[in-house]
Amino acid sequence: MASCELCGVDNVSTKRMTVHGAFVDGCKQCQEKMGFNPETDKAAQNVARVNRQSSTKTSGGYGGLGTSGKDIMMRDSKELSTDFPTLIREAREKKGWNQRTLALKMKEKINVIQRTEGGQRPSDSVLKKFERILNISLFGEIQDINVERQVGNHDSRSLNLGDLIKMARKEGE
Repeated sequence: MASCELCGVDNVSTKRMTVHGAFVDGCKQCQEKMGFNPETDKAAQNVARVNRQSSTKTSGGYGGLGTSGKDIMMRDSKELSTDFPTLIREAREKKGWNQRTLALKMKEKINVIQRTEGGQRPSDSVLKKFERILNISLFGEIQDINVERQVGNHDSRSLNLGDLIKMARKEGE
């Protein structure tokens, strides 16, 4: 049993449907309210066809595991350090370089350096350049894989599309 992405009700049967071009899983009540008809909804028919095709294909018998038998989502078991901007700035200053010098050595624009030191995460290739040029390590082992990160009260349910619609209606009033 799943949760309806429109109204937020838990433990109900849902169907994939399109709402303004986006795929959502909706309960029977929401399907009726939205006028959803699986026979006439071309996008829903395509999703059903793709699901049927993909359910017959396997990944060589590993069932979601990579060929080495390890979970493919954990193949690269390192994560970016949360204090990467500080590490980069301190390493740059230790070498006596300003942001422009670092940008020239990395063959990147200075605004990439400024944004990264400001806390914006760059692409992985730029992070690897930082590591190579500054001789630092920005990636570390994942601390706890099984920890769920949640903002707010642990007893509260997650925000869904129905909640967002209600919030938008309140702002419009």
